[in-house]
Amino acid sequence: MKKGFDLEEYGRQVRQGKNAAALEELASSEAGARLASQVDGEQLTQAVQQGDTQALASMLRLILSTPEGRSFAAQVEKAVQDGQ
Repeated sequence: MKKGFDLEEYGRQVRQGKNAAALEELASSEAGARLASQVDGEQLTQAVQQGDTQALASMLRLILSTPEGRSFAAQVEKAVQDGQ
């Protein structure tokens, strides 16, 4: 049986990567705060806890539907790749 994606484990690995500080800075940036305000935190937490990938994908589509969201996602992806 194929194991599902473990978001908590991925988060732990990212926090231990060499670019964890860069990711923290991105998350607490003005752009990060604006994007976070577009997502209901309680709804996000519930979707993660329940493994509701459909809800998570919907939230991600909302963020990535804007140029700012796509730019932010590219910055996060680069920081994660550089940190591994």
